[in-house]
Amino acid sequence: MQMELMKASDRKPIGKLPVVRNFRQIIESRDISLMNKEVYQFLNLYCGFIAHYNINGFKATYRRPESFAGVFIRHFDCEHRYFNGTYPCHEEPYRETGYTKADIKRELTCIVELHKELITRWAEQRQRDERHNIYLNLKKEFETQGFKLNCEACGNEYEVRVLKEGEDFNDFGIICCLFCGQQIKLY
Repeated sequence: MQMELMKASDRKPIGKLPVVRNFRQIIESRDISLMNKEVYQFLNLYCGFIAHYNINGFKATYRRPESFAGVFIRHFDCEHRYFNGTYPCHEEPYRETGYTKADIKRELTCIVELHKELITRWAEQRQRDERHNIYLNLKKEFETQGFKLNCEACGNEYEVRVLKEGEDFNDFGIICCLFCGQQIKLY
């Protein structure tokens, strides 16, 4: 026997339900680690997500920005192949909330829709920042350092890179200032 939905006047607003509040928190903060067990179960049972073994595996799967934006939120995009529509079984009540599973799914979809563009831009920027950091580390690792020179005679300071037959060369006895010709110190 199916439970009857409580009167609309007796139920709290859908946005106040713990499952919806936690989902909104995840989406707005773009942080899947905030997911509680109720949201995890709702997503697996009614939104077409796979369990990924347990809640920790689920969180690990969608932790990275590109997975969060490119896979997680796509489950709520009706134009995407991951979208899991509303089925007759979702018209059953969800716990004792006064709402159906379908009502809650629609609310989750609305939350994602409001934030989808920001999440996409956030993920793209995070990926760009990550690639930029990798670039800077590689540049630092492979960049050839020059010699810092200070001519006490004329006061010029500069950096030079010495090549001999196409290879870096740093084994020389004396170096003179390019401007005044006086011998200079290497440091």
